[in-house]
Amino acid sequence: MCKLVFLLLVFHGFYAIINDPYIPFISYLDKFNDFPNVYKNTLRTLFFTSGIFMLFNFKVRYMSFVLGLTIAFVLLASKPNFANHYFICACILILASLIDKKQTPWLLFMQISILYFGAAINKMLQVDWWNGQFMHNWLANARETHVYIYMSDLLPEMWLAKLLSWVAMLVEISIAVLVLFKKKHRLVTWMILLFHTFLYTLTAFRFGHFYEDILIILLIFINHIPGIIRVSFNKLKEPFVTKLFSFLNFNDTFSFENRVLKNNKWLEVEIKNTTVSNWDALRLFLLYNTNFYIFLFLLDLLIRYLFNGFLMNFIHISLIWITILFFLPLLLKKRKGQLI
Repeated sequence: MCKLVFLLLVFHGFYAIINDPYIPFISYLDKFNDFPNVYKNTLRTLFFTSGIFMLFNFKVRYMSFVLGLTIAFVLLASKPNFANHYFICACILILASLIDKKQTPWLLFMQISILYFGAAINKMLQVDWWNGQFMHNWLANARETHVYIYMSDLLPEMWLAKLLSWVAMLVEISIAVLVLFKKKHRLVTWMILLFHTFLYTLTAFRFGHFYEDILIILLIFINHIPGIIRVSFNKLKEPFVTKLFSFLNFNDTFSFENRVLKNNKWLEVEIKNTTVSNWDALRLFLLYNTNFYIFLFLLDLLIRYLFNGFLMNFIHISLIWITILFFLPLLLKKRKGQLI
C-alpha cells in the first residue's frame, strides 16, 4: 500500500510542487526563504531517498514515516499547494509506519472513519446539501454532467439532486460508523468502492488522485494469510499456464503445481483448510497477489498517458466496472480466506 502511494505521487508530479515556503501554514517556515533552495532541496532529497529505500524494502516503516512527514512539511509550507489527495497520502504513510505487521491496522481504520465522518458532518451543516442546491450546481453547472442533466429533466425539480445529496450523506456517515466494527469491514470495503466508482462514473472526475488514494487504502481490508497458498493447475488442460503464473509472481506467498484435477476443474486454490476451484479460485488468487494490484496501477497510468478526455475516462470507467463485476461474487459468498 505504501509503495503504491509513493509511486502514485511520483507519476502525478508531486516532485514539482516541492519548493521553498510560499504562504505557509506555519509562519516560522518563512525564515527558510533567507536560504534559497535549502528547504526545497532537502525535502526533494528526503522524498526520493525515503521512497526508493521503501521500494527496495530497506527499513520500510522508518522510510514510510519519513516520506509521510516529508509530504506533510511540503503541504505546511504552502497553502496554495494543499489538497486533500496529498494530505491523505501523508496520513496513510505516517499511520502505516506506526503499525506493527502483527497488529490490526486500527490507526488506518480510524483515519477512514474520521475522513468520512468529517465529510458527512461538513455536508450536514450546509443547507445547500439538504435542499440539493449544491449537488445541482456542481453536476449541472460546474461539471455539466449530461447524464445528470438528462435524468434531472425527467423528474420534478431538484428531486434527483436531493436524492443524490441525501444518499451521499447517508453513505458517508454509514462508512464512518461501520468501519469501527471488524465484522462489517467486508461490507465497508464494497460500500467505499462502489460509492466512489459511481461518483467517478457520474462526473468523470477523480478529485486530483483522491479516487486512487481510496482504492489503494482498501488494501488494508484484505486478510493476511499465514503460510503458503497452494495453487494447482490441471495439467491435462494448459501446462504452460503454471509457468506463466509462476513467472508473474514475485514473492513466495504461492506454491504452484501441475496435477490432475477432478470434475473437469482447471484451477484450484487452497488457503488454510479451504479449497475453491475455477473462477472462485482465480478471484482469490488475484485478491492475494500483490502483482495484480501493481498491474492495475500500471494499466491505469498507461491509459492515462495514451489517451485523454472522454476516451480516457470511458476506458477507465469500463475497465473498473468490469473488474468490480468480476469480483462481485466475493461480496455475495462468505468464505474463509476472502475479505473480512
